[in-house]
Amino acid sequence: MKASKGLSITALGLSLALLALLLPPAARGEIIVRLEVTAEKVPVHLEPSERSPVVEMLARGAVVKLSSAMKFRTNWFYVLFVSSRSGRTLAGYVLDSSVRKLNSTIKVVDLTPAEPEIADPREFDLTADQIPDIEWGKSEDIVLRAEGRPLSRDLSGDMEFLRYHREILGKKCLLTYVMIDRKLASLRIHLLERYANKDRYVADYNRIRDFLNAKIGEPRYNNVVWKDSAYAEKGENLGTAVTSGSLSLSSEWAFRGTGLRLSLSGENSEILFAVEINDLRTKNPASF
Repeated sequence: MKASKGLSITALGLSLALLALLLPPAARGEIIVRLEVTAEKVPVHLEPSERSPVVEMLARGAVVKLSSAMKFRTNWFYVLFVSSRSGRTLAGYVLDSSVRKLNSTIKVVDLTPAEPEIADPREFDLTADQIPDIEWGKSEDIVLRAEGRPLSRDLSGDMEFLRYHREILGKKCLLTYVMIDRKLASLRIHLLERYANKDRYVADYNRIRDFLNAKIGEPRYNNVVWKDSAYAEKGENLGTAVTSGSLSLSSEWAFRGTGLRLSLSGENSEILFAVEINDLRTKNPASF
C-alpha cells in the first residue's frame, strides 16, 4: 500500500505493525461503539449544550462508550465513561468534533468461534511482509483482484468494509479494508488469538510502538490515560488495569499523507488493541 506521494506503507514498515485485537468473550455480536477523545481536553456536559454544567473533563486518548446511536441537537454524542475522580460510571454529552469512533462499524464483527486462551503465544514476526501493496484511493475492484472474494462485506453510509481471514506476522487475523465512495481509505487488522496473560498485550503494544518509533520517528501523540487515579497507585499489573478499563494507551504518527494510530484499551475483561492506517486526504469519520 502506498501513501499519497508514492511512498509504500510496506517500505515504511507500517504494515508490520497492523495489529488489532478485538476480544469480546461475553459480548460477541453486541452493538458496542467506543469513542476516543482526540482534543487535548474535552468537557462532558450534563446536557447537549456548551452552556450546560460540566460533569467531568476528559484528556486526549480517553475512551468512552457511545450510549445512543442518535446525535442530539445535530452534533452531540451521549456517552458513558468511568470517572477518574470517583471511579463510578457517569453519563453526559460530548461534541462529535472532539471524539472519533474506534470501531470501523457500529456492529462488533466477530466471524470466528471463540477460541481458548493461549498460555504461551508466539511472538509477532516483525520481519514478515504479508499485506498487499495497494495505493490509497484505488478502486474496490483492485482490492478484490488482490485479495479475492471477501469473507464478508458491510455498508454504512458511503463506507464499505471488506473483511478477510489472513495469517499476518505469524498470527491469525481479520483484515478489514475500509472503502469510502468505493475507494480505499483505511486498513485495519483484528488479531483473533486470545492471550491468557493480559500483560502480553501491554508488552506487544510497547514492542510495536518501539518498532514504529525506530522506523518513522517519535509519535506526535503518546498518551497514557488512567481513568481511575486510585488504581494507578495500587501498583497492580498493567494488563489487569487495561482489562478493567482503568488504563488506556494510544500513540499516533503522521507521515507523508498517511496516518497511523496504535491504541490499547479494555473494559470488563474485554480487550481492544487496535492499529489503523488511514489516508489523511480522505474525509474519513474514522480517521485522524
